[in-house]
Amino acid sequence: MTQLLAACDAAFVVADADHSQWSIGNDHIRKTLAWREGEGLFLETLEHVATGHIWRAQRRTDAQAGGEFSLRWNDAILSARQAMMLLGVNAKTDAASVTLRIDLRLADALDVALCIRARSDVAVLEQWLEVTALRAGVLSRVAPLTISIDGMAAPMLHWVRGLQNHGMGMPASGPYPAFQVRHEPLGAVKLESGLRSTWHEIAWFALDEDNGGDGLFVGLSYSGRWSADARAMAGGASLNLFSDGYATPLDAGQRWVSPVSFVGVYCGDLDAAAHVQHAYMRAAVMPPRPDDFPWVQYNTWFAHLVDIDETILRREAELAVQLGAEVFVIDAGWWEPSRRTSDNFTTGLGVWRPSAEKFPDGLAAFGDFVHSLGMKFGIWVEPERVDLRQEGSWRLDWLARHHDAIISPPWPPDTVSGWLCFGHPDVQAWAIDWISRLVSDVNADWLKWDSNWWGVCTCTHHGHSATDGEFYQVQGVHVVMAELRRRFPNLIIENCAGGGVRSDFAMLAHTHITWLHDASTPSRRVRFHLAGATYLFPPELCNTWVVDADDEPLTDPTTPRADLDAIARSRMFGAFGVSARLPQWTDPAFAAVQEAVVQYKQLRPLLKRGRFYHLLPQTVLTCTDLALHGQWEAYAIIDDSEGAVWVFRATDGEPVRRLHLRGLAAERTYALTDLDTARVVEATGAELMTTGFVADLHDRTSALLLLRVV
Repeated sequence: MTQLLAACDAAFVVADADHSQWSIGNDHIRKTLAWREGEGLFLETLEHVATGHIWRAQRRTDAQAGGEFSLRWNDAILSARQAMMLLGVNAKTDAASVTLRIDLRLADALDVALCIRARSDVAVLEQWLEVTALRAGVLSRVAPLTISIDGMAAPMLHWVRGLQNHGMGMPASGPYPAFQVRHEPLGAVKLESGLRSTWHEIAWFALDEDNGGDGLFVGLSYSGRWSADARAMAGGASLNLFSDGYATPLDAGQRWVSPVSFVGVYCGDLDAAAHVQHAYMRAAVMPPRPDDFPWVQYNTWFAHLVDIDETILRREAELAVQLGAEVFVIDAGWWEPSRRTSDNFTTGLGVWRPSAEKFPDGLAAFGDFVHSLGMKFGIWVEPERVDLRQEGSWRLDWLARHHDAIISPPWPPDTVSGWLCFGHPDVQAWAIDWISRLVSDVNADWLKWDSNWWGVCTCTHHGHSATDGEFYQVQGVHVVMAELRRRFPNLIIENCAGGGVRSDFAMLAHTHITWLHDASTPSRRVRFHLAGATYLFPPELCNTWVVDADDEPLTDPTTPRADLDAIARSRMFGAFGVSARLPQWTDPAFAAVQEAVVQYKQLRPLLKRGRFYHLLPQTVLTCTDLALHGQWEAYAIIDDSEGAVWVFRATDGEPVRRLHLRGLAAERTYALTDLDTARVVEATGAELMTTGFVADLHDRTSALLLLRVV
């Protein structure tokens, strides 16, 4: 006999008759925990309800097995299996979820509340810890969720690599690594973020058996450093994701809340895992967005760097709106004393006063001009860095220091800048104040948040200790963003490089779109980034731009129309943008991108609701030429009644290839239309998935095909 403790739509929390076992979940996922004296709290089962598949906890003798979480307190590693006392269990319901809270006492030193949240509509559970010290000590290396399960005969581990570098760099040789998808038999794997949360790897891992079937994935919503330990163990697997980079002293009675981890279940290949991940992100993580979002962007950076003025940008804006842009974003260089002829965007950071030289009529007047054209207006900021040569409203005492030395980024080399400690409450208040005034003064619709350095503050008077500055730095950034969203509920915040090198799941809870990578050419590299990133992030989050480049010239009248189409289409299954000198484009280039923008806007609703499929494995690009060597690429977004398919081939590849669609209703009849040739293929879903269709790209390097139910 069970007792219902909480319910919200299909989500529930139940307890067994003697209240020693609790289950939380919904129609997709169900997790059961148990308490036994002498054994502590441990996982009983994790169930994929839709398939009936059950993972059971490993019955090992060591204290870590099945322990649900782990942490380091002083020099001891503690887990839920070492809990001395069960202090209480309760459940609560809010408008969209249920939460199970289990309060434990660990080692007579800590009271730890294990919190698990379930929503009714996604196959994902969230988990975090609320830790209260009973006596003074140091907390570090917290894993809010640990997985230790039996019944995986030959587990395979899948993950997506991070950016590997901050900016446009790449290794001198070997496979191109940024957003590279990895699949390996699970042995003993140790992974880590590196300097920032997405520098080396991204904190998301999927685990399944080598013959497919049911799988699970775990992730960590944290903008600081982390590490992971994954290993195969006696017919099972264990996986731990630790938030690192801090050691937090707690006084007796002091409370600390961990980052959130999440676990999801799926059945099928990695695309199936991505569909569950996307559903979770859309339902539980991403802030609300306008119905017509993501807007088509024009951004000034790759076109002009900081060499901008009102006259130049008025002409760009007039052409951008003809192209179909919906928001015009001024990137770095709009303030004084930023110089006209330099790409040094650090000069003047922290002053945040619009340049009278560049905008003699005022920046607000230019924003009004953009609005008069029918576009939204956006602006770039880098709040965490200041130019030490300029006097601003910030204070020297706010600068982050490492062992008494000011953290002064050496880049760009001809500047002297400092890193602000956002763990300091006064810095948070200062940032909220000046950004709010800027947004109000220029009537901004879009704020692009950048962060071009990383340092760990060791000051003890900034609201943190000498050993947990990074934890409070990223928390402070989140505080500022959350307050800006409260004050300006219609403001779009783009994460350019806050928190992670580009983005992480914690940043995406506060921002509406993320910049994937500065390396925006050639198009095959952009597609490579999208191919990896779209396993983790819904495609509408993945910001990519059409950029002028020597190897893909939009200013050369000899560039074939087929190449122009491929350049534009490479950005269409993400968030579409342009950063180029539009007056220099040829008429064919302008027409090709203009047509792509029209098509993109038509497909935008599908982009946000459909299921993303990688119809072919991610390509292998070799540094530094990134050559495709004959490889094809194919991507699709499908929902119940329509879809879109993008196909790309290398110029040295075979001109014809048979491709197979996925995710269709087998008994339905579909029409698949090639927009370039108007050729239509009609077939059942079963035929398109098994027999497939022939893509003929003899005179093209790309194709866009639309799918609809007949």
